Amino acid sequence: MTVASGTLLVVSIASFNIIWGYPWLGVFAACLALFVLGRLASSFLRPKLSYHLTMPRSIPVGFPLAVVIKCRNRGRFPAMKFLVSFDRTRVTKRRWFRKESESPANEFSTSEPQPIHLLESGKTERVGSTICFSKRGTRRLPPIVTRSFFPFYFFQVTQHHPLNQEIVVTPRPLDENLDETAKGFLEAMGEWSHKLLAGDALDYTGSREYEVGMPVRRWDFSSWARLGKPIVREYQSPSIQQVYLIIDAASVQPISGMLETTDPNFERLLSAAATAILDLNKQRVRLQLCLTCDQQRHEQEGGFIQLDTESMLIRLANASMTETKSSDQQIELSLEQVHQSPILILSNRDVQAYPHPLPRSARWLNVSPRNQSVTSQT
Repeated sequence: MTVASGTLLVVSIASFNIIWGYPWLGVFAACLALFVLGRLASSFLRPKLSYHLTMPRSIPVGFPLAVVIKCRNRGRFPAMKFLVSFDRTRVTKRRWFRKESESPANEFSTSEPQPIHLLESGKTERVGSTICFSKRGTRRLPPIVTRSFFPFYFFQVTQHHPLNQEIVVTPRPLDENLDETAKGFLEAMGEWSHKLLAGDALDYTGSREYEVGMPVRRWDFSSWARLGKPIVREYQSPSIQQVYLIIDAASVQPISGMLETTDPNFERLLSAAATAILDLNKQRVRLQLCLTCDQQRHEQEGGFIQLDTESMLIRLANASMTETKSSDQQIELSLEQVHQSPILILSNRDVQAYPHPLPRSARWLNVSPRNQSVTSQT
């Protein structure tokens, strides 16, 4: 029942029975008949809808996700006066009744319900909605709830439509305004990437005889004097740099029982990794990622895997902490596969905590806020 139906009930009793003196039995019988007919009409004319969602594959944690909900009326009658939104409540079904309780506020937040006044049979209406997740990982979208008030707003018919769609909530990129440690990491990261891409803008490929109209970058005077012909040196743009990124998922503190994935330092590490992936993929590099928590994939495929940017962020979204010994083993196996290519290792530990020597091409960055300086080794 709604406020309108409750108000009608009170007014009817006060008017016909108390003021005008009609028998209370007749008044209640008339009200009961009215509400029974109204309830039957509401159930018979409730919207029969199907839904299709348009949304991206992933979204950073804490960012509002804009979802386009396509509502299609598959019933024989027009659907009128109803609201569409994501379900903000957790529905627990029991044997004889259904209990609704509010879901925890730290899971997600949604926008206000959107009204649709008329949707004819077989037609489609698009409704915009937003949902924001506060934890990373693969999240299942909440059900879509439809609230219909037709006719006369006397009854509210609520329908829950479960969704089988999931979305990956990736770590949020690190913000330099978070604290001094985050700012120090971003500065160290920028310095390392600048040093990686610094040097000659072109690579020498060989020399050849000069021809009219040929662009001259540099004369080869020694070859010119030896051959008696004008010789020029040819250059080309450098090839794409191969960079290996290792995420040390080792837990700084001992792990007992189930592995926790909500440690703030570990979440900061994944945010730093997301920042590194986004920054390096904008540069002239070919990035390969290694997560030390993927022990099974390490054994089957090796340490590194080359993916697109979004797929790497999705792997970070499902990452978890691992034991220090296991992480050290994965780092050692991964370093054995790399020769002289640049390596960037992100960790919550100091470089001294790693028991093996690092190659000269490796850079270790500590992103933990316990130390106000960024530890590194080249």
